[in-house]
Amino acid sequence: MYSTIILSARPMTANKYTNSKPKVLVFVLGSIGDTVATIPATRAIRRHFGAEADICLLHETRTGIKTTPADLLSEEPEINRFISYPYSSTLSRKLLVAIQVWLRLKRNKFRSVVYLMPSERTAEQVKRDAQFFRFCGIHQQIGFKAFPREHLYPVDADGHPGQVLHEALCRLERLRLGGIDVSKEADLSKPFLHIARDYSTNAMKWLDKERKQKDKALIAICPGSKQPANLWPEERFIEIGKRLIRKNKYELIVIGGPVETHIGNRMINAWGEGLNAAGQLSVLESAALLGLCSFCIGLDTGTTHLAATQGIPCVALYGERDNKGRFEPLGKGHIVLRTKVPCAGCRLIETPCPIPGHPCMRGIEVDSVWEAVLQMEAYLENIS
Repeated sequence: MYSTIILSARPMTANKYTNSKPKVLVFVLGSIGDTVATIPATRAIRRHFGAEADICLLHETRTGIKTTPADLLSEEPEINRFISYPYSSTLSRKLLVAIQVWLRLKRNKFRSVVYLMPSERTAEQVKRDAQFFRFCGIHQQIGFKAFPREHLYPVDADGHPGQVLHEALCRLERLRLGGIDVSKEADLSKPFLHIARDYSTNAMKWLDKERKQKDKALIAICPGSKQPANLWPEERFIEIGKRLIRKNKYELIVIGGPVETHIGNRMINAWGEGLNAAGQLSVLESAALLGLCSFCIGLDTGTTHLAATQGIPCVALYGERDNKGRFEPLGKGHIVLRTKVPCAGCRLIETPCPIPGHPCMRGIEVDSVWEAVLQMEAYLENIS
């Protein structure tokens, strides 16, 4: 996949950092949802180390996933620069990447490393990661804690996956246990993601050009997911869209990446109206566009998490493959729908559901989603 291993570094600014300033490495994974869950913790880290600290985010990149933490966080004051490394599946390639990362980190001479990897990391993985960073010469280590498995995977009285802390709160807890003060009020304040004026302007220009019913409220439809196990049938999204259109007060907009462009075209053809922004805008422009919507209807996917960063309430359709709460949209005002299935807790990642009929997603009926939409309308009316 890679003829050579390339480590990329993306500075947020052109500032030069001196040895007198704290140099802090923050280790994260890299998907959109994971990055969003990291944002509150980066605020606490910046507050702890101070405005002058050189804070660098280390993250992986994967073939086929274009959006990186650098794309999302380039405008955030908490992060100064980024170092990325390619994901590798073979042992020999992993070893080569590890050597390249080691060399890069040794040259940077980081004073501290903060661990913001997913809470599901096992004790063995956490210990291995800590040893690697010590080998890189970084001995001040914060957040290298493995969460007890019974806290990560509780079950309810019916034997189904129980409620757990949101991943963002787990990362704040890691910091707290590592001696960093956290403030839920400050660290969880909205918006979670700041959009620079250029991105907002580009989104507005696109919208002004494409809109045909400017007197109506925008509703975001986000039907795509890179995880096959998270998908909801396209024809059901179409039916929800038709019901919204019949209310004669909404204009629908499909938002997602290039993979969703054809889905959006099919939906709009079925509706006879609507806008298709899927694949038309950058990730931050898409976030700006989501921020103009009344609410979002989406899946357990990056676009839904983007909507949440802008304080937009979501009707989110989730399967029972994981515990409730862990990676739900960040913030308040969201409605998350699930249906109970015998195969709950499978934790499928990157593979289609092997159960005929994909019951945990197909079990979410159109009428249930429509009821949630009506609840969202009532909620928005109450807070307006």
